Amino acid sequence: MSRFTLIVMAALIAASSVVAAKPPAKKVIVADNPEQFELLVTAIQQEMAPGKRYEFLNSHNRSVVNHSLGEMGSMLNAAGSVDAMTPEEKTRLFSIQEEVNGILARNADDRLVCTRQRPTGSQIPVTTCHTVRELARSRDASRQIFKQLGDAQNAYDQSIRTSEN
Repeated sequence: MSRFTLIVMAALIAASSVVAAKPPAKKVIVADNPEQFELLVTAIQQEMAPGKRYEFLNSHNRSVVNHSLGEMGSMLNAAGSVDAMTPEEKTRLFSIQEEVNGILARNADDRLVCTRQRPTGSQIPVTTCHTVRELARSRDASRQIFKQLGDAQNAYDQSIRTSEN
């Protein structure tokens, strides 16, 4: 019996080490000079295209991001690198960077949005999570259905009016 317990414990320990393994670290991009920063700006702007990660940026946020990236680029071009900047310039650059990161993070298509609702006929709330992209597709599909229903109703109303005349 103790052998069985020992084997079960060993299996649980092995399984827990697999579950507790850290996910791979995200690649950190260092853009501390104008050339590297230009590459980063190009990559971000490509990700703002339709069907890409930041496609859900509204026009205001898109213009804020583009303006902020331009301002950051100007600061890097003037100084030559982050290391050559004064502490005040570094603080300003960091503030602009945080603003851009915040806007992009809030509008990323893979961001999870979770809601807690009680299903019809139940008092027990259920948490459901969907990505921003899934929610946008669902919203667009619903709008399309309502538009089709409205068009069908208008066609029906038109046929009734025509038959009455």
